[in-house]
Amino acid sequence: MRSLKLYEGWGTDLGTKLNRSLSAKVFWGVAGLLILCCLVIYGSILFFLPKSYTVVASQRVTEGIQQLTDTLSQTTYGEIGTVIETFCQEYQATVTVGNGTDSQSYGQAASNAEEEAMSTVTEISFADQTGPFLLTVTAPVSPGWELTAAFGDLLPFLLLLILLIAGLGALLCSRVLVRPIQDLSQAARRLADLDMTWSCPLGRADELGDLARSLHTMSRRLSAAMTSLEEANQVLQEDMARLTLLSQQRRDFFAAASHELKTPLTILKGQVESMVWGIGQYKNPQAILPETLREVEHMEKLVKEILDISKLEMEGYPDTMEPLSLPALVSRVGEELLPFAKAKDMTLHWNLAEPVTVTGNASLLEKVVHNLLSNAIRHAPSGAPVWVTLSPQFLRVENSGVRIPEEDLPFLFTPFYRVEKSRNKATGGSGLGLYLVHAIATMHGFSCQIQNTDRGVAATLRFSPQPDRASCPANQK
Repeated sequence: MRSLKLYEGWGTDLGTKLNRSLSAKVFWGVAGLLILCCLVIYGSILFFLPKSYTVVASQRVTEGIQQLTDTLSQTTYGEIGTVIETFCQEYQATVTVGNGTDSQSYGQAASNAEEEAMSTVTEISFADQTGPFLLTVTAPVSPGWELTAAFGDLLPFLLLLILLIAGLGALLCSRVLVRPIQDLSQAARRLADLDMTWSCPLGRADELGDLARSLHTMSRRLSAAMTSLEEANQVLQEDMARLTLLSQQRRDFFAAASHELKTPLTILKGQVESMVWGIGQYKNPQAILPETLREVEHMEKLVKEILDISKLEMEGYPDTMEPLSLPALVSRVGEELLPFAKAKDMTLHWNLAEPVTVTGNASLLEKVVHNLLSNAIRHAPSGAPVWVTLSPQFLRVENSGVRIPEEDLPFLFTPFYRVEKSRNKATGGSGLGLYLVHAIATMHGFSCQIQNTDRGVAATLRFSPQPDRASCPANQK
């Protein structure tokens, strides 16, 4: 029972292998076809050759007797012995010549009971004898079954030779025909797995070679298309991430802007209503109007900065880009802010290299320098010096006497972010100045950094993007 199960399992495995392996199918198919052809040829020879051999042998003896008759008719009776003996030796025959009263016998056939004999009687005449003579010829003819027996004796050797030839022929055919198809199948599987690192080694000029070259061309084109799609997808993802970030920043910006505008509007509304109704100290408008004017001016400045930022985001990169002399621009901004510094009894120290030229928009870069210098003056204590340094690589504005908490440094370029959490207008601005600096610097391909130093706080504008933390930090929340 166990042997039967093993046999059934082996048969199942063989059937599965034949179904899944083209090489096995070709091998067994070609081997079976060659064996069948050899067996058909062998059977045909075994069947037809003995009969053909008997017919040919009989025909040969008949032709020999006819030739002997023709020869004897031209020979004298006394010389027929030599001719007939020669015939008997050639055909292993027995010949009798007689005229009824006298007869002569020639030759002696080999006695073999298994051989068939062919006998003929012919009336002949000789050159010197006119009387009729009878020529009796008995010649052996080998039977066809002897050939059959000979082929039967050779059958084991012939079967072994047939199997060897069929096996070698089938193996050669399977290698020649199936190996290129296996290579193409492997290449197609790798192509289906989107593996484009293969190449077809087939240097053939037939249809298989054309198929291999077509697959190779298709893989190269697919690889180029996939690379292009991956690059486009990467760019698309970056654009989507950038748009998402910009959208979030815009929502945060307008939320903060609405909050910042709500406070001064509420104050103005309260002051105006109080003056209209003459409540308390607001009965004297002349004393309250200066404070109201300052609130309006603050709101005007805030609205102007919001409009500047919106304009930058809507218009994008400025069209008017030209070579600018930074020493002249920095000196001009310094002269504008000099009264503000004198009001706080502060000294500005200048270290401006010559020449320093960059390509940019004059009004936007002037706003950047103005914001950086005004922030340094506003946030430093009275009497503290401010250093302004300009080199071909950067512009640095550094004040003294103050420091920024380290946890606030990454958020300084966020809209409406202020280190002073009370948001007192007497101690700080709107929180949009540094955000505007960041936007303009990024638009020009510059980078900016604010960090604590041994003397105070330094704001650095570099004229090329930096890979380290000197670049403007993102607007983090």
